Amino acid sequence: MKKLCKILVAMLVVAASLTGCQKKESSEKKILSFAFVSPSVQAVITESAKTIVATVPEGTAVTSMTPIITVSEKATVNPASGITMDFTNPVTYIVTAEDGSQATYVVTVTFGGGGGGGGTTDPTEFSGNIDANTTWPDLGLPVDYIIDGRVYIEGNALLTIEPGVTIMFTGTNGAIEVGENAGLRMVGTADKPIKFMGPANNPNNGSWEQIRVNSKRADNVWEYVEFIRGGSDDYVWNAVIDLQGAKVSMKNCTIDGSLGYGIDVEYETRFLAFEGNTIKNCAQYPIVSEHWIGLLDMGSNNTFESNGHNFIDALCRDINMEQHTTLKAMPIPYYMESGLWIEGGFKLTIEPGTQMYFKSGQNVDMQAAVTLIADGTADKPIIFRGMEDENSYWLGIKYHSTKEASVMNHCQILNCGEDDAYFHGGCICIYDDARLTLTNCTIGKSLYYGITLDGVGLFGRITHSNNTFVGCGVGNVWLENGGEWGGVQYESGQILDDLP
Repeated sequence: MKKLCKILVAMLVVAASLTGCQKKESSEKKILSFAFVSPSVQAVITESAKTIVATVPEGTAVTSMTPIITVSEKATVNPASGITMDFTNPVTYIVTAEDGSQATYVVTVTFGGGGGGGGTTDPTEFSGNIDANTTWPDLGLPVDYIIDGRVYIEGNALLTIEPGVTIMFTGTNGAIEVGENAGLRMVGTADKPIKFMGPANNPNNGSWEQIRVNSKRADNVWEYVEFIRGGSDDYVWNAVIDLQGAKVSMKNCTIDGSLGYGIDVEYETRFLAFEGNTIKNCAQYPIVSEHWIGLLDMGSNNTFESNGHNFIDALCRDINMEQHTTLKAMPIPYYMESGLWIEGGFKLTIEPGTQMYFKSGQNVDMQAAVTLIADGTADKPIIFRGMEDENSYWLGIKYHSTKEASVMNHCQILNCGEDDAYFHGGCICIYDDARLTLTNCTIGKSLYYGITLDGVGLFGRITHSNNTFVGCGVGNVWLENGGEWGGVQYESGQILDDLP
């Protein structure tokens, strides 16, 4: 019996010990902070009365506001932080502790003041990510919002920036990046533009980084937005605006100052509109692109001035047309850094006044199925020339089009031609069954020939009149493999200077 009693006592001791080791569940159930991002307002919490009051600027749309809430450790709140609510009337929030006990808070939103963290003279500071629809209104301050670091607009969130807002980045890593399904809407006015700028103590170009957009949303609409002294990234393609497969409408915007480019048009970016914009004071080119599709969307009423290289840098070579396409005349030349390859069974129209400056060693290769309409005027010729004004600086036009309607009128084809077995030495090399009406053109500044005909004859037809050859070192027209010129059939290897 004594032994049994000892065992029972031991068991009771162990049980008591185990009970004492069990962790007590927390009963903490407080709302520690309650704030809105847009407008940026920190609410006042009265813990004893379990009331929360947020004062927002007059005119704030309180029917759709998203609070950010922090609560006691291991507690939860319902509705949850980040849930958009209607605050027209007081809203009840219930905090549940770990042990299941609850506390009820009543949140009231009132009007008054100008935002800015609860003050009328302090800008709103922001960092981190935006994952819900957010509006940044004009707080009426010299600087309304200060962004520290890189802000990501995530998920399906749309950030709307209203007219008159000024946003300052704190340093050279300052940026906004728009995710694939997110959006950025910035519609200012001529009187109340939206402004992005770097720190007040850094008046240099590159004082902040960039706006990067990966989104194809139709509400990526920017009007009267000023991007001032951005482009800090030292990466080779740094630009104030980086469009990566995006869709953007951009009207009456200004990019002023960059350590690199103004806009980088990447991948399959499309401009829903590109009108009335100004890009100036960029150390590199105002626009650079590896794809023609975005460049073809741009309007011609834009301004480019005082840039390190005042050209549109067309790194892209291929125009593979799936529809009739127009290459617009811009107020500055295209720099054809990779030349031009044109294919597809459609019509390419090059507007009068278009200027294309080619890099050394590059060419234009016009394939057989393309109809070319390069119909300039005496006042607005279409220019194909070298980036440097040197004889035979680039390789010229390799012309294969068999389309009857193709025309080159009032074009200047200069600084081209190379004495090479493949390129045949002409500023224009015309092949086989090609057809072309060539009138009022100026051709030359070649160390070799102006035009090379490579066997154009039975099915080909070159109609020509009133063309001028200048500075062709060997001859104006070379019939490499014979062919027809001016209604006359010539043998191989003949050079024509007295042209019929």
